[in-house]
Amino acid sequence: MDTREQLLTQWGGYLFKAATAGYLTGKPVAIEHFRRIAGPRAGALEMAAGLDSGALVRALSRDNAALLRQFVPWAFQGQPLTYMSGRYVRVEAGWSDDLAETMIRLADLGQHPDPTSGRWIVGKNEHGVTIIPGLNDQTPHWLVSGTTGSGKSVALRSAVLQLSRDPANRLVLLDGKFGESLRQVQHLPGVAGPVATEGPDVRAALGWACAQMRERYRVGSADASPRPGRVVVVFDEFQQLTGDAVVVDLLRKLAEQGRAAGVHLLAATQHPTVDAFGDPSTRRNLVGKLALRVGDPDASRVAVGGRLPRADYLLGAGDAYAVGPGKLHRIQCAFVDGRDIDQAGAGAWDFDTWPDYAASDVGLDIPTGVSKPYTAQELGCALVAAYEGEGRPTFMRRMGVAGLPSTGSNRAYRLHKFGQEVLAWLDGQEYGLSYLGG
Repeated sequence: MDTREQLLTQWGGYLFKAATAGYLTGKPVAIEHFRRIAGPRAGALEMAAGLDSGALVRALSRDNAALLRQFVPWAFQGQPLTYMSGRYVRVEAGWSDDLAETMIRLADLGQHPDPTSGRWIVGKNEHGVTIIPGLNDQTPHWLVSGTTGSGKSVALRSAVLQLSRDPANRLVLLDGKFGESLRQVQHLPGVAGPVATEGPDVRAALGWACAQMRERYRVGSADASPRPGRVVVVFDEFQQLTGDAVVVDLLRKLAEQGRAAGVHLLAATQHPTVDAFGDPSTRRNLVGKLALRVGDPDASRVAVGGRLPRADYLLGAGDAYAVGPGKLHRIQCAFVDGRDIDQAGAGAWDFDTWPDYAASDVGLDIPTGVSKPYTAQELGCALVAAYEGEGRPTFMRRMGVAGLPSTGSNRAYRLHKFGQEVLAWLDGQEYGLSYLGG
């Protein structure tokens, strides 16, 4: 039995005696089961106490855990925490520096997941299991929270490094702190362009991602080719840009509509307040959460998605909670440095500067079903509008003048573009088109 296991055994023995003697809740409590957990950064005890579990949690949490501190046989770090974990009363407290594992390298965590799966290694949990989250239907988007010294930037760079191993992925990097976190990984394979740090570039990069999303919805099932790789938008310190209404709207679209198109968001912040997102819909859709140490209880509630556990009690330097639907792990995040990143090689950007985008490319509702077939009158109007070089507003007015039913902006956009494609095909086949107007 190593030192940490011995300490947990002693701690559990003290708590067991105090509970059965009635010192904790004012009456004897029967502890049915003790489970010792020696994690990388903290030790934990999980106790089954039946109907007395609630009273036991309240007693051990009261007065800043004053009662609990009397029974801890070592000088733990940070604040001890007690909460319900399933049917167990869970008590956890941080190891002293000489017992903690603060440096777990990514290369030491075993087999990497299939790079095409959208999964990456985030770290090791308290049972020694490698935790591998993913960009999937359950957790299409992730919130990464952590203050200075928490390890947030290292965790982001690790995710980008691993996601760049899929040659089909396109990675869009944005950084509200002038590229401090992500510039180190902007050369990796699959990165579509330079790190966007200023408002115009951020809008352009998000606009490109939204245009990719919209195009995938437009093509839909009509395209028999395999689905393209993921578009992954990694946005560090996004709260610095959410005063920009365009940025807020583009983030909302990605968070609400990206999942089925294979467009995903990793959004990171030092200050995960309710108002940091600019739109509550964005926050609700960041289902996966990697919560490193944050500064206060309010930030913790946003970071972990609930009142407990407390991310403001974490110890920093990679100590984190990984949270998904029905899952909670206390982990030590995997460490990567410049050598790991340099060994991954380099790719070529699609853009040296992010291209401008038309508002019509991203400002429309994404189609959610199969559209009704175009009528002959609609196709005729679309072809005439293409011949006359009309924009979409003029084309919609032409539809009204022709007495055709009012059509949604998204259908009008597709119809207008279809007319242009038909005209281009006719020109390519050297067919003449004569239109007398009127």
